[in-house]
Amino acid sequence: MKNTLYLFLGLIWLSSCVTAKKYNELNALSDKYFSEKIDLENKFEKKVSELEDCLTRDKALKEEIKSLKIDMAKLSLSKDQLAKLLDEYKILNDELFASKKNLLDEANSNQKMLADKLALKEKELDGISAEQAALDAQLKARMEELNLMEKENKAQSARIAELESRLKEKDAALQNLKTTIAQALKGFSSEEITVEEKNGSLYVSLSEKLLFSSGSFTIDAKGADAISKLGQVLKGQEDFTIVVEGHTDNVPYNGTGVIKDNWDLSAKRATSVVRILTNEGGVAPKNVSASGRGEYLPLNKNTTNEEKAINRRTEIVLSPKLDKIMNILNKE
Repeated sequence: MKNTLYLFLGLIWLSSCVTAKKYNELNALSDKYFSEKIDLENKFEKKVSELEDCLTRDKALKEEIKSLKIDMAKLSLSKDQLAKLLDEYKILNDELFASKKNLLDEANSNQKMLADKLALKEKELDGISAEQAALDAQLKARMEELNLMEKENKAQSARIAELESRLKEKDAALQNLKTTIAQALKGFSSEEITVEEKNGSLYVSLSEKLLFSSGSFTIDAKGADAISKLGQVLKGQEDFTIVVEGHTDNVPYNGTGVIKDNWDLSAKRATSVVRILTNEGGVAPKNVSASGRGEYLPLNKNTTNEEKAINRRTEIVLSPKLDKIMNILNKE
C-alpha cells in the first residue's frame, strides 16, 4: 500500500511541469483514487474482520462437528445398548407375562380354594353359633341355678350362724350345769362322785360304794342325799334329757328274789335313782329315763377288785336337747 502511494506521488511530481489544467485533472484523479483506496482499505479490513469471524465460526463449527461425532458415536453405542436392553426387556416381558399368567392361574385356584374354605368356615360358624346359643342357654340356666344356690347358701349361712349360736349356747349351758353340779355335790369325794364331759354330754358317775350295798338296789342314806341334791339342780333344766344308767362288774349275780342277773340288778339300781330324782329332787318324770347296761359297758378290764369297783357305778347322763338344733338343720 505504501509503495503504491509513493509511486503515485512521484507521478504527481513529474507532472508538475504540465499545465495547470492537466494538473487539476490529475489532482482530481488522485483524490478519486485516494478515496477509492480508502474505501478499498475499509472494505478490506471489513472482509478481514469477516474472514476472522468466519474462521472463528469455522473453528466453533469444527468443534461442534467433533462433539457431534462423539455424540453420534455415543448415540450409536447407546442404540446398541438400547437394542440389547430392548431384547432383554422383551425376554423379561415374556417372563413377566408367563409369571403373571401363572400367578393369575394360581390366584384363581387359591380364590376357589379360599371360597371353598370360606363356605366351610361359614358352615362351621353356623355350627358354632348354634353351639354358642346352646351354651348361652346353658349359661343362663347355670346363672339361674347359681343365683338359687347363692340364695340357698345365704340361707344356709344364716342357719349355720344360728346353729353355731345354738351350739355355743348349748356348750355354755353344759359348762354352767357342770359348775352348778360340782358346787351342789362338793361335799362328796372324787371316789364317790365324778362329773365329766364327753361326747357333748355331761356324765355324773356315782360309785356303788356311795349308793348300794353289794347285790342290792336299795339306796343308802348318803347316796340318797347326793341324788336329792343333784335333783334340785336338774329339776329346772328343761333343755337337757336325763338318762340314768346302771352298770355292774362281770361277776355273775348270785342272789335270790326278783333279781335274776346283772341286767336286772343294773336296771333296778337305775330305777331306784330315778325315783329319788323325781320324788325328792323334783325332776319332771317326762325328762328322765332309766336304763340297765349290765356288765357290758365297763370302764376297764374287770381284772382286779379295784377295776371291778370302778365298773360298778350308776351314771346320770345329761344330754342337751337337740330339737332346736334339728329345727335349724331342717329349715329349707
